[in-house]
Amino acid sequence: MTVRQTLSELGIWAAGEVTLDPGTTMASPSWWGADSERFSARAEVADSGVGSAAYIKVMEPHARDYVDVAASFSAATAAGDAGIGPKAFVSDAASGVLIMEDFTGVCHTATLDVFDDDAEVEKLVTLRTSVHGLNGITRRASVFDDLTQARSLVEQVGGALPADFDWMLRTLGPAEARIESAGVDAVPCHGDGNVSNVLVLDDGSMRLVDWDVAALMDPLQDIGALLAEIRPFDTDAREVFEMMWGSFDSALFDRARIYGIADCVRWALIGSYADAMRPGTHEYSKFSDWQFLRARAGLRDPHFDDRVRNI
Repeated sequence: MTVRQTLSELGIWAAGEVTLDPGTTMASPSWWGADSERFSARAEVADSGVGSAAYIKVMEPHARDYVDVAASFSAATAAGDAGIGPKAFVSDAASGVLIMEDFTGVCHTATLDVFDDDAEVEKLVTLRTSVHGLNGITRRASVFDDLTQARSLVEQVGGALPADFDWMLRTLGPAEARIESAGVDAVPCHGDGNVSNVLVLDDGSMRLVDWDVAALMDPLQDIGALLAEIRPFDTDAREVFEMMWGSFDSALFDRARIYGIADCVRWALIGSYADAMRPGTHEYSKFSDWQFLRARAGLRDPHFDDRVRNI
């Protein structure tokens, strides 16, 4: 079924011509829309609920295996209502279609260099922290839960895993056990540190998109995922950690860093699974290799064992 047919079945723009301009999809080196197809849509006849222009996200079939679509769309809707993300007009988990406010032409997708500027980091920290007050995030999971699920999917389809994968899990195991023993105070979080999930509007404000891993989670996990993306080195990361947490605590900083490493493994597994489900491109496997490489760097850091003992 085409996107246009799906929209008609949902009663959106049932009459008149609709132009669908596809968005950029890229898995490597950044996971940019790799879980969905996206379109900037313009209609000749305005819809009562959507108007004449909107942005359409259609989940890829393989993404449904590792994304709770209903929970993702619920989070996106709540974020839109709060002004944290684009406003959601239509959310239909059954068809995997989310129709949102379209910022095409008045924004650009953030890249890593944007956050070389501490002022931009402060804006992003404020935006991500505001997620803690959302009521629409209902899924509860940790990165370790998601990692286990993704591993199972890869094994089911015979996806590629590196020779040292079992070593990665053994090395992360004590950290996971210590975190579980210490306990967490879960709050609503976006959970994905990828900066391509940040829209920078022409007026300088920002919006968060792609709520596929959003969950009630340890806020240190959210911090760790962001630090792994924008501040891979501790000397730079400490300042951003303090900005997000409000103060610096070495034990909590080390916990966040370990979460960031586990997040790399989680995304590497998702890349491996997507590669098995969508053969014919090296984009997913390249992304997977890159994330495994980042995870190895963290696990082989001479200070990793100290981080674990410091939790």
